[in-house]
Amino acid sequence: MPRQIRFVLQDDEAYVGVESQLLSLIEAQLADPKPERGEYLPGATNFCLFIRPESEVVMSHGLADKNYLWTQNPQGRRYLTGRKHVLLPGEWLRRRVLRSKYLDLDADHVHVVGWPRLDLLVDQMPADASGSAGEGMPRVLWAPTHNLRKRGDTRRSTSSFPDFEKYLPTLERFTDVDVSVHPRNRTDRTPTGASLPAADIVVADFGTTVYEAWALGTPVIFPRWLLGDRINSFMPYSAEALIFAERIGYHPESFDEMIDIVRSGPVITADVRAFIDDYLAPEYLGSSSARTAAVLTEIATRQQG
Repeated sequence: MPRQIRFVLQDDEAYVGVESQLLSLIEAQLADPKPERGEYLPGATNFCLFIRPESEVVMSHGLADKNYLWTQNPQGRRYLTGRKHVLLPGEWLRRRVLRSKYLDLDADHVHVVGWPRLDLLVDQMPADASGSAGEGMPRVLWAPTHNLRKRGDTRRSTSSFPDFEKYLPTLERFTDVDVSVHPRNRTDRTPTGASLPAADIVVADFGTTVYEAWALGTPVIFPRWLLGDRINSFMPYSAEALIFAERIGYHPESFDEMIDIVRSGPVITADVRAFIDDYLAPEYLGSSSARTAAVLTEIATRQQG
């Protein structure tokens, strides 16, 4: 019999919706008895979506890299050091973790599981995957990450929120615009991206929505004229730094250039497809919750033995 699986919760009100959604998707694929939720439980296989709480198994609550797995505690030690297993979306991040001199996980303890939230988003995609592009106004979703973390001497964020807001009235003249800001920037704590399956184009910075959009076949425009090289400077070696350095996707240097891209009908280009298939395992698209549950069960069984 495997060990009891325990879902360890993070005490952060801003992420309650995200946490509940992901855990519920995984829980539905686990055999009875279902995991209990709460604080760390000695003797159980403790699984957490956040890096700071104690657990044996960790999977990030977000899909983006952001150097999150390299987060340090106040003493300068990486939180991931000492964890027994980490669950990742694809091979790109797996290679990075295994090559890192700062982390101590070997190949048997680094697992590729995809991204459970895509199970929901795939089911919500319109039957006509071509969307409304070419049939009137395209549907544009602006989904920035939060701007609460200020970086560098200038104390600037790596988000297009709220700076992009001033462009919305112009954008609304010829597109159907939807806005989904990060839960940290609104009182509604529901996960970002509920409008993603209906979008023809996404405007985003560097968060989870970028990868979800690409996985669903939706092109992403990065408002580079607002972000500049801040992501490269403040998050070196991350997947997002690579995206900006190699200009994967669309990177307009002005709002006028962005308008031209929108009007031209952006598509998923070959560089985007190659990157996203490496970053987010395509074999688990739509079945990541089941894959995650299977890996957790396997870990719990091994720990019992």
